[in-house]
Amino acid sequence: MSQPTLPKNDAGEDSPRTPLNRRPDAAAGRKRRTLPALNFQALGIYIAAVVIFLIFGLLNPNFLTSGNLRDIAVSASVNAIIGLGITFVIITGGIDLAVGSIASFVGIVSATLMVNAGTSPFLALLAGIGTGLVCGAINGLLITKLKLPPFIATLGTMSIYQGFAYVVTNGRPVYNVPKDFVFMLNSYVGGIPVAVILVAVLAILCWLLLRRTVFGQNVIATGGSEETAWLSGVRVDRVKIAVYALSGVLAGVGGLVIVARINAAQTDAGSPYLLTAIASAVIGGANLMGGEGRIAGTLIGALILGALTNGLVLLNVPSFYEQIVTGLVVVIAVALDQGSKGWPLFKKKSPPKKEATATA
Repeated sequence: MSQPTLPKNDAGEDSPRTPLNRRPDAAAGRKRRTLPALNFQALGIYIAAVVIFLIFGLLNPNFLTSGNLRDIAVSASVNAIIGLGITFVIITGGIDLAVGSIASFVGIVSATLMVNAGTSPFLALLAGIGTGLVCGAINGLLITKLKLPPFIATLGTMSIYQGFAYVVTNGRPVYNVPKDFVFMLNSYVGGIPVAVILVAVLAILCWLLLRRTVFGQNVIATGGSEETAWLSGVRVDRVKIAVYALSGVLAGVGGLVIVARINAAQTDAGSPYLLTAIASAVIGGANLMGGEGRIAGTLIGALILGALTNGLVLLNVPSFYEQIVTGLVVVIAVALDQGSKGWPLFKKKSPPKKEATATA
């Protein structure tokens, strides 16, 4: 006998006349699409930032004053700028240990051009950005063409670029940086520091690049699975080279901001920002395994580290405790990230299935 057929408008089957918003599958699909927005770590990082600011505000009333908050934002600007570039690198599943050395080298190059060669501040700034671009691209080429692991490749170039910074000036700082250059990157516009405005502009551009362009989709796809991305037509090598070049550019911009802030170029000025910039990205939700990272999270991570440093200083805590606190914050941030995905340690293992025995 033939099976009975349902009417076209039967509830058991979607009819062409049934509005899309009334279909149960579509409604379920919408719910599934909204769930990823409720990410535990994404929400937790903002809550953590608020809690840290409130705690330091209670411990020292001067912490939440407008002047001190402005100082925190300025001190976090270099970490934020360098961290934005590292976020892209981490999303692809890589790491860039050379950003601190690139920042130092770029600062030395630009300052030397201005002080010793009489180059205009604007051209020296462009030369510094170009230097960062080249350094970052070299990292990308070593990783893609020579197939070196990112950790090893950037560990080697970290030493090379730092050595170049010493060679250019024989290990001596460069003083008497032109005031015009300092004004470009270390002044105020409407009471807001230029460095903070620069961070905001770069963050918006990076967010648009990551979330609203094909390149950004390719970056995320590469971090998720290089093989799948390659099979989908993504030119993985080009994406990696571009990402490391971008990291070099932003590290160079961070180095130029350092020069403007201290009114001099020191051969190792960028070195302390390596770990803190990576920490900013990790605290902000960048997954070291690749495929995940948030621009806003990196900014909040940099702000948290800046607040911790500033708050400890106001409380007269010895500076070397800052490293301990920074390490603890990174560990807690990664632990929260793993907790949001479910700790493997607490997952119950299903008992092995018993093989069915044949019965006579």
